[in-house]
Amino acid sequence: MAADEYVIQAVSEYWPNPETPCWAVDMIKPDGTGHRHVFPKATLEYRAAEYDIDPTAVDQLLDIVLHEPYAPHPDDPLNGEDPAVAAGLLSPALVSRGTARKGDLIPTTLFTAPDAATAREAHLLRIEHGKANNVRVHAGAAKGKKDPLDVIRRNHGIDPARVAGKARAIEQRRLIAQGRAPVPQSASPLTVKDDHHA
Repeated sequence: MAADEYVIQAVSEYWPNPETPCWAVDMIKPDGTGHRHVFPKATLEYRAAEYDIDPTAVDQLLDIVLHEPYAPHPDDPLNGEDPAVAAGLLSPALVSRGTARKGDLIPTTLFTAPDAATAREAHLLRIEHGKANNVRVHAGAAKGKKDPLDVIRRNHGIDPARVAGKARAIEQRRLIAQGRAPVPQSASPLTVKDDHHA
């Protein structure tokens, strides 16, 4: 089955509240109806930090964020084939949940992966699967017209220093969640949620 094509028509700023500036990406679906994908502006920085992606690779980060809603989620039993599992990317469960018990091998995610490189590999496999089988998002720039995503490319606000700080914090959280680092004494006990990102 071929993926549906969602064509980007416009990009604008959107504030669901004063503290969370977002991007709103308006698209047209194959049936002619509209679809809006809203995500916090900080999302691009977070994906760079979480998956150790070059913060200057704005197009790659946009591609990931725009396709995440259509990628299979490792916790969804109805999502069909998980390409990360098919590639052998399994990690020990951090907690017992559903039918999986702590330590059982489950699909690799951001916090179950041994490192950012493995988490990135699993995430990108899921993104590519979603693009091939569910929805492919692309800019609807007609000849002679500007690419709507240029607004984000010019104003992405990604700061490499903030990305580095976020990456250190995420790696520390991964190590604590996996029991490979102690919980800092001043911090409250960590609640491990394996479903933060696929």
